[in-house]
Amino acid sequence: MIIIRNIILETDDINLLKEKVAKLINRKKFDFEIYRKSIDARKEIKFNFQVLVNIDLSDKEIKRIKGAARYEVEDLKIEVHKPEKEVSIIGSGPAGLFCAYILSKYKVKVHIYERGEKIEDRIKTIEDFIQGKKDLNLESNVQFGEGGAGTYSDGKLTARTKDKRQREVLKIFVDHGAPKDIMYEKKPHVGTDLLRKVIISMRKEIEKNGGVFHFSHKLEDIEIKNGKVRYMVINGEKISTPACVLALGNSSRDTFEILSKKIPMENKNFAVGFRIEHKREDINLAQYSGHLYQKSGKVLPAATYNLSYNDKDLGLGAYTFCMCPGGHVIDASSEANRKCVNGMSYHGRNAENSNTALIVTVDEKIYGNKLLDSMQFQRKIEEKAYEVGQGKIPVQRLEDFINNVATKKLGRIKPSVKPSYKLSNLRGIYPEVINQMIIKATAYMGKRLKGFDDKDAILSGVEVRSSSPVRLLRDKENKSLGLNNLYVIGEGSGYSGGIVSSAIDGIKTAENLLNKK
Repeated sequence: MIIIRNIILETDDINLLKEKVAKLINRKKFDFEIYRKSIDARKEIKFNFQVLVNIDLSDKEIKRIKGAARYEVEDLKIEVHKPEKEVSIIGSGPAGLFCAYILSKYKVKVHIYERGEKIEDRIKTIEDFIQGKKDLNLESNVQFGEGGAGTYSDGKLTARTKDKRQREVLKIFVDHGAPKDIMYEKKPHVGTDLLRKVIISMRKEIEKNGGVFHFSHKLEDIEIKNGKVRYMVINGEKISTPACVLALGNSSRDTFEILSKKIPMENKNFAVGFRIEHKREDINLAQYSGHLYQKSGKVLPAATYNLSYNDKDLGLGAYTFCMCPGGHVIDASSEANRKCVNGMSYHGRNAENSNTALIVTVDEKIYGNKLLDSMQFQRKIEEKAYEVGQGKIPVQRLEDFINNVATKKLGRIKPSVKPSYKLSNLRGIYPEVINQMIIKATAYMGKRLKGFDDKDAILSGVEVRSSSPVRLLRDKENKSLGLNNLYVIGEGSGYSGGIVSSAIDGIKTAENLLNKK
């Protein structure tokens, strides 16, 4: 097999791509697949492909083809040696789900305990909340439930890793109904609508392999003795287990409080800020060479971006996170009398606005140095957001935020926030140093992306769940330090972030449980 990089076309037509490959390799019959695809819109709109061609060529022939080289795709191989016979997994987000998926595939009996509802019921619960029909369900919401918080997001499948398990994660997603293009798109995504179906399909296969899901089952305590978990208390019942995997989400605050007295953990730096919304078409024009985009007539995906800013004077860094092209901002709260938001996109990414988290990294100098001060800081910020918005999501025009005046009237950009919002002044929520950092960051980012600092851009608050506020200390096998049958994984552990990296963490843990030393 060979790989050919940097095949540039003016279109992403698969037939034209095949013709180009045929000319390069001087063959009429061959099998090939797209390995990577990206769009270059710096000067004119071009499509850049990398393809894998299943063909045997001589070294001389390969050398003749520009960008070609021998290449072998390394599939994941799992060693099985003294596997654990039964495993209990707390949490059915990406880490827990993929851990259970691999273990059940190798006939390990898995029990998955999830405090929230299964997808089918969770959808109804959240839709009723977003439409204002029902109050917030504290146990099943955007943060808690089958699939985890990522189920109600853009469904991004990117990760900053070259781990071969990344490809395995994408293959499993495709096997369960995700679009095949996630295997080669530079910035693959599924979208919340398709992701739900994928998760249901994975659950059914786990059940087919003997796994058992227990929804609306909440971990209430854990008993540890002589370096081992003796039992867990779930819904008031003591449950013993040979091995326990804590695949908590980063919003499992009540569980963190319990664990802080049981296992080693520490505060972790994270980031806080707001969601910022712009017109999707404005972002497309800025990213796709403006007039070229308008004249091209090409059907292009909603544009994305990643921006960052560091300020030496303030000693802080800011960046955009979880960008949702053509998406919505939703109430992502999970505790009473507290408000936070998240971004969400459907697969089509065709909503009027695009949004992103605009967040500033915070450390113990800002949130305090006692254990769980980081988490309590999140709570205090959410309480202020609740007060400012009078129980609704507080929103503000960017110009008004900069001028420190409450928004009285919206401009040309209207909030997509669901279920409800209140025009407010967000400046009283965060310490002023964070407000100043956001003001500086938007000005800087506006120079990098035209229109990012649009005076009518909408800020909504607050975004504080970017990553876990704590780290559950663990060894190289993902075991909680000092314990030989408790594994801590996923976003809640503080060692991963996002769907793919959490899924990889789950697969690695499954490997450790299948190949015990």
